[in-house]
Amino acid sequence: MSGQIILPGVSKSRLIVRRTTGRHMKTYLIKFSDHEEGPYAEAQVAQMFADGRIDRNTPCKPSDGGEWKTIDDYLPMLKYGTQLPPAIKAPVVPPAPPPVLLSSQRVSVVDLDIPFGSLLKIMFKWMAAALVVFCCFLPVIFVLWLIVAAIFAALFSGAMSTFHHP
Repeated sequence: MSGQIILPGVSKSRLIVRRTTGRHMKTYLIKFSDHEEGPYAEAQVAQMFADGRIDRNTPCKPSDGGEWKTIDDYLPMLKYGTQLPPAIKAPVVPPAPPPVLLSSQRVSVVDLDIPFGSLLKIMFKWMAAALVVFCCFLPVIFVLWLIVAAIFAALFSGAMSTFHHP
């Protein structure tokens, strides 16, 4: 009987009955972002609830089977906060800064192997786009030309009218 502790006045069969009838710690699976994690003991679930990593609406189910319900359905006592452990403050780690691009890095294009036909197509497309834009602004250009022409005509007519009068 090595490794066993015999209590005086307690039979071995009674000790086994006590050990098996003791409260079994329930474990739960928790769903985070559509994948399940766990199993977590009730104390671990309570700690995650206290830390704010899970809330009352987080899906969970017993690890020995059952359907997915909320934490509030399986562990309603957590919402009252009376049996919650103190929250563990995790150290805030700032995100890593993005890599710094040095201005001394030079980029050079060594060779562009563009077929002449493709280059020609690109040039025709740019010319067609320029023609469309020019045609859209043509009425504005025409009106501005008329205004400038009228101003010059008024100046020249005033200047020329002085020669006709003695």
